[in-house]
Amino acid sequence: MPSITTVVAQALHTAATILRRDAPQDGMVFRELWEWVIDRKPALEADWLRAVNESGQGNNTPFKDYVNRNAPNLVKAGWLYRGARRWQLTGIGVDALDRWPDPVDFYLDACRRYRQWERQQHHVAVATTALEQLPDGGHWVALEELAAEFTVDPDVLGPVLRGARPPGWYLALGDDGQAGAGLPMWPFERDQWRTLLDEEGLLDQGRSSLDTVRALPDRRMPVWEALKAANQPLEATADDEETPRQLWIIRGVDAATGVSLIRGPWRDESMITLDTGFPPPSAATRDLESIRRAVETALPATAPARREAVARELDAFLNRMRKGDIVLSTDGFETYVGVVGGPAVHSAERLERPVDWRNLNKPLDFLKDLPSGLSSVVQDADSQILEATEYAETVLALIGDMPRTAPLPAGPAVLPDATDELAAALHMPDTAWLQECVELLRATPQLIFHGPPGTGKTYTALALARHLAGASSATNVRLVQFHPAYAYEDFFEGIRPRLGAGQEGGTGGALAYDLVRGPLRKLADEAERRPAEVFVLVIDEINRGHLAKIFGELYFLLEYRNERVHLLYGSDDGRGFRLPPNLYLLGTMNTVDRSVAYMDAAMRRRFSFMELHPDTPPVAGLLDSWLRRRVEEQGEDPDSYDDSHARLLDEINRLLADGSPDDRSFRVGPSYFMQDLAHTGEGALERLWKTQIIPLLTEHHWGDGTDVEFTYGLDKLKEQIGILPPADETADSEDT
Repeated sequence: MPSITTVVAQALHTAATILRRDAPQDGMVFRELWEWVIDRKPALEADWLRAVNESGQGNNTPFKDYVNRNAPNLVKAGWLYRGARRWQLTGIGVDALDRWPDPVDFYLDACRRYRQWERQQHHVAVATTALEQLPDGGHWVALEELAAEFTVDPDVLGPVLRGARPPGWYLALGDDGQAGAGLPMWPFERDQWRTLLDEEGLLDQGRSSLDTVRALPDRRMPVWEALKAANQPLEATADDEETPRQLWIIRGVDAATGVSLIRGPWRDESMITLDTGFPPPSAATRDLESIRRAVETALPATAPARREAVARELDAFLNRMRKGDIVLSTDGFETYVGVVGGPAVHSAERLERPVDWRNLNKPLDFLKDLPSGLSSVVQDADSQILEATEYAETVLALIGDMPRTAPLPAGPAVLPDATDELAAALHMPDTAWLQECVELLRATPQLIFHGPPGTGKTYTALALARHLAGASSATNVRLVQFHPAYAYEDFFEGIRPRLGAGQEGGTGGALAYDLVRGPLRKLADEAERRPAEVFVLVIDEINRGHLAKIFGELYFLLEYRNERVHLLYGSDDGRGFRLPPNLYLLGTMNTVDRSVAYMDAAMRRRFSFMELHPDTPPVAGLLDSWLRRRVEEQGEDPDSYDDSHARLLDEINRLLADGSPDDRSFRVGPSYFMQDLAHTGEGALERLWKTQIIPLLTEHHWGDGTDVEFTYGLDKLKEQIGILPPADETADSEDT
């Protein structure tokens, strides 16, 4: 007797096959498509009625509508596009049909991908909204970079964009500008992409062909710059009452006398200046890239690192500094504070901005009056201008100048206690274990969950991280996964090449190199700007990376959060970098890959550890609790509860414990039995056993001579725990 899932799977698989073989390029109206489905599979409707009656669910939804309601599984997988009431199969969907010829496997994989989207749907929504807000003028972004910016799996975001097609979906491309970002495409999809990019003025005719569509490389915009361009107000609107005030530390010394400029022209003429040593670019320039080109032209013999520093100082003075911002300058120990009065203007070979100095007659002592964090930045800075906005409200309070806007929460961030809701979501009996995690993070802001595979380490880490970040979890929580090739440049920041512009703005220029921020640097910068909020970086499989290589000088900062270090690439602008106290790290560690004892001693000292193990709470008994709740949620009779999955898991772990009584590092966690694959469709448990349980145990017993199929075979384990009668008894009954 087919189940409801099986019948729906056959209907959707048939519809996809028809769209592939018989539909026009723009797809088919669902009404027409449904007629084709029933014509091809006339027995489906009768199978549907039998499956509904057999299920006892009292489902009165017409079969056609029920299938239509389940189509979003294919849409979020990127296999199907539904627009203007028409269904259209994508190239990703064609590939899925080839990979999953069995209808149930096809549908279950779509459901699995839907669940992936569902777990990240808020992050996906934020990423697609950002894509919609790309500034006018013909720009594109890299899909991988967009996904990383909003903590989305690119393998989820790319297909969702193809299936849902929000505004601007075609502007998320591969790193080299290739349409489709490496995902399968139909020829008509490629033609559509070609047309859309051409309309935007982005099509690279020279690098495109019949089989490949690419965008102009020089029109790629880094995601963070795109967001800034979409949301950053121009100088003309900078005195908006809602614009937060920034704090800038600025230095200036008279070249002839060596005397601080705050003693002379800055004080006397109520201004600040930036002397570049060459005619600066136009004050109307609002593009860091064009400033870089101007600096390269003016200082061709200067070292690249110094040119980059000059460009960033110019960008800060011209573009990022606004009317109403606070400036701070020192003369020895005397510290002067002023408020920027207007835009930058040219004067000879320097730039000027008007400043209203507020404490000329009563300077502050930066060692006595300023907070220790700010005084260390002022004392250590070696650039002409740098930002220290996290101290803006403190400085304003010191000079008795109230801000124009209500002050932002100043912190410190407070970690919330664990709640019953969080415990229930994680199927834990109470909050005790979770609260212990919170207390450990309050003492040491780095924590690692370790244990065997399938114990829910990553799921628990993400759930706890989102709880700690609260309402800001969509932006304040990010996930990275370490692996042997992962490096400092991937994790924190590193130099990345890009193709520079040629003559007259065309392509073909020489390679240029940018310093690109990694996930930790991005999150740390945000945490520094918003000290009252909790930020959490989740590091999955932390022990698979070379930690000394990945963390570099940040090792020190994990233990000493209030100290600063100078960064490898000098991007701290001379002020030093710290890990903000409101940034927390949650790691996961699979003890089968490597024992906790083998983790680098210096790193182990900087983290607290919490175990998730099938033999101990909160994992012990979790599967039984989850299965019982599943029965309740599906409205089934509690007396019909089947505990066979939990008993099978216990039997596997008993055999593993008996075989290696002194080794707790390898057990099987309950997560394998808490997925759709284990409960959906006929032969679900057999499919799980064949594709996941046996391969996992085979890897564990590799080389020790164990016959895994014989020892852990599903039928044998069922017999051992009394789910199936012994094979000889079955044979006797048949003979009788």
